[in-house]
Amino acid sequence: MNLKILSLVQLQCLRLMLLLTLIFGLILVVDDGSSVAAQIGQPGFINPVTADINSSQPQVVQPSVTRLVSTLSDEVEELPAQLIRWSTYWQLCWEAYPEAEAYELQTVLMEGKSPKLKRQSDRCFRIQAASNENEKSQGLLNRDLILLMHKIQLGYRVRAVLDNNRVSEWSQVMAVGATTNSELNGT
Repeated sequence: MNLKILSLVQLQCLRLMLLLTLIFGLILVVDDGSSVAAQIGQPGFINPVTADINSSQPQVVQPSVTRLVSTLSDEVEELPAQLIRWSTYWQLCWEAYPEAEAYELQTVLMEGKSPKLKRQSDRCFRIQAASNENEKSQGLLNRDLILLMHKIQLGYRVRAVLDNNRVSEWSQVMAVGATTNSELNGT
């Protein structure tokens, strides 16, 4: 009997992962301005219009952007009938690059790198990585599963935009949902 329950739970988890993967894929296909992975509204955002990577190839200079630090933060709202609505936000910050006029972020998916870049002046990038509405007693239901899916499928890398059509090398790719700190990062 316990094996039947375990099999049902595994099947339900597999179905949930497949459904979330499909939903997330559809969201990414939709316009960047309305996708979960491109939520804008953080201070310092310059232009929501993305730049094409191949337009007037800039000169690449060393070094890359360094000291990348990614963190997670949770926001929970209590609702009537013992329910909660929660969101987990993933934030990526980096060290200021000398003479940087802006920064560009590139989405990196399992399928490859996005041809579109997000440009901003701020040194931090924040997106909603997971959310749900459920019974308060369940806590942050499926949070770890949703974050695991993002870690596997979605990441970002950043570079500095300098004057005279120059950019820094790309940073390492940081997985959405993963966390690090400056002591462990070592870059």
